[in-house]
Amino acid sequence: MMSNSPIDSKSAGRRNENLILAMLRKHGSLSQAQLCRLVGIGSSTASTIVARLREKGLLLENRGISRHRGPKPTILSLNPACCHLVGIEINPSFAIIGLFDFLGQPVDKIHIPLGPDHQPGHVVDVITRSLHKTLKDHHLGAEDILGAGVALSGSVSSEGMVHLSSPMGWRDVPLQRLLAEHFTFPVAVYSNHVRLLAEIASDPALDAESILYLNVANGVGATIFRDGRLVYGTTGRYGEIGHNVIDPDGPLCGCGHRGCLEAHISGPALAAKITHDIRCGAQTALADGLDGHPTPEKRLAAWPGAVAANDAYAIMLRDQVADLIAQSAAQAINAYDPTVVILAGYVNLLFAEAFAEAIGRHSAAAIYDFDARQIDIRPAAAGDDALINGICLAVLQDALEADW
Repeated sequence: MMSNSPIDSKSAGRRNENLILAMLRKHGSLSQAQLCRLVGIGSSTASTIVARLREKGLLLENRGISRHRGPKPTILSLNPACCHLVGIEINPSFAIIGLFDFLGQPVDKIHIPLGPDHQPGHVVDVITRSLHKTLKDHHLGAEDILGAGVALSGSVSSEGMVHLSSPMGWRDVPLQRLLAEHFTFPVAVYSNHVRLLAEIASDPALDAESILYLNVANGVGATIFRDGRLVYGTTGRYGEIGHNVIDPDGPLCGCGHRGCLEAHISGPALAAKITHDIRCGAQTALADGLDGHPTPEKRLAAWPGAVAANDAYAIMLRDQVADLIAQSAAQAINAYDPTVVILAGYVNLLFAEAFAEAIGRHSAAAIYDFDARQIDIRPAAAGDDALINGICLAVLQDALEADW
């Protein structure tokens, strides 16, 4: 039988500290008695841990209301100003830096154009200069930052190596190491799968569901959420349905293969197809603004309007994309058996209702034993800031599982 040791006691103390912080983050304000019940510890242990957390500046205390005689209970909550979190979103066209307080509430958001140079060194330089300026503007030092997270579309290892990001054109980029050279606080790198955390935060009932999150934007990917956590692969190369080859003779994908789903329905692929088709004679209202240099997202913004105006080309393109999304969703549903399918990303959200209907039409023929399933197909609801907010939540989750 293993005996208790000082190391065991210290580890248990850290674990209980993190549990108390997690409970306060989840419930907002709690009395010490409520914390004891939720965490499963005694009152003396709770008093010791609360005292430590208070000394670290992590907790606020206020007197509650009591219906009985005697002292009023002390109500504990997290101190939002005790430290800050940083989220960084990287896209081919721009980067976003988000500054958050300890409760995950936004303090500032900076949008940074990246221009045509996607070399890792250039992107890191732009981000680090902007982040240093942001921290200076808010009178924050490195000691005030609990941690930073960076996310982009692609496969990322737990060590922060970007194995492949086809939208950025990156292979084997040690992004965590490159950024860590400029900062003394912890830096983590995530794939954009963490945006699902923001979706769940916007609707806490989703925390009890098995979720298939289909994102179609600058890249194409799937995220699985089950048993209260994101599901990760062995090497970080997971959910890459965008790199399923659907046409071996199709267009070249950023991953180096031909005919990947991403090379057909991602935002950049669709913007390039529209441009190509128009120059080859396609008649469509989408030709307006062709001579400019908008991002793929802005290029596609006129697409729903063209469909509403009965533009034949725009309708044909929507239906082609709907069929491909429906086929891919059916394959993922067969593989993962979700209760909820969320359609996310700016391409999906242009026609979320039509794409959901297409998945429904394909269901009987393409999904195994579909009649026995109850699947809720819905558009993403976390908004344009889903990824930057998801990064913040991932950093906070990591911090609450780490040592203090």
